[in-house]
Amino acid sequence: MFIGEQPDLLDLWVFREDSIYVVGKDGIPQHYDGAEWLPVSTENSNPLMGIWASDENNIYAVGVGGVVLHYDGKVWTQIDTGGYDSLNAAYGFDSNNMFIYGVGGRLLFWDGGKWHYREPNTIHDLFCMWGADINNIHAVGGEGTYRFYDGKQFQRRDELTEEEVSLYGVWGFAANDVYIAGSHGTILHYDGNEEGEWTSMESGTEEYLLGIWGSSSTDIYAVGDNATILHYDGKSWTPMDAGTEKYLTKVRGLSSDCVYAVGDDGLVIRYDGEQWIDMSLGGNG
Repeated sequence: MFIGEQPDLLDLWVFREDSIYVVGKDGIPQHYDGAEWLPVSTENSNPLMGIWASDENNIYAVGVGGVVLHYDGKVWTQIDTGGYDSLNAAYGFDSNNMFIYGVGGRLLFWDGGKWHYREPNTIHDLFCMWGADINNIHAVGGEGTYRFYDGKQFQRRDELTEEEVSLYGVWGFAANDVYIAGSHGTILHYDGNEEGEWTSMESGTEEYLLGIWGSSSTDIYAVGDNATILHYDGKSWTPMDAGTEKYLTKVRGLSSDCVYAVGDDGLVIRYDGEQWIDMSLGGNG
């Protein structure tokens, strides 16, 4: 199912330095307790593409074949949503407001009691969402897809790029300060202007950027293919030494000196404010 000694990791969720979850192509979530990585017990074997949590007793992991796993603080259970299109990610605000989405624009909303279909107004794959609140969400996907959710519907907006560019990550510090990362080194920024226009930023790379996250508007990280890590200081994007040659898929953190990125072959690296340190699965370095 995967080539390396460890599974390729596709997403992570960070609660604290001693409580981190990662998911990947082997379909087995792993939890870091501050000392070691331990696999969690589930009946799933499908690759897991994304993970999201409102708290440590409400975690969702989604993946290929429409698999949805839920952790209630005690056990992981598989949930049947009635849909079997592969899911790329989950995103929400609390236990009663969450989206799962993926291939072909498949999109479901959980209201705390049941799942509801939401019309994404696209047939392209959806990869990531970020919002300032439930009535202000940006969604991005394949072939330049961009949608804006106003609390009622996913509005079609002018596509932000040419179709040759896919958009993989979106993160914002505020409603008027949002960033998108994508293929061919694409980074876009929205400053809250009334026209809803996004501006292109100079990234200095042509690599595919798959994840983006920041601790503030002057401390943002984008990661991607060929161990690419870019850092934005509020003025410009500059490359960082990842200390590895492996591909990176997602980045999340807790603060400017506590940032994590995951990638191929069980790769997990942590930025301590000075350098990226390896803390991969299995200690495989």
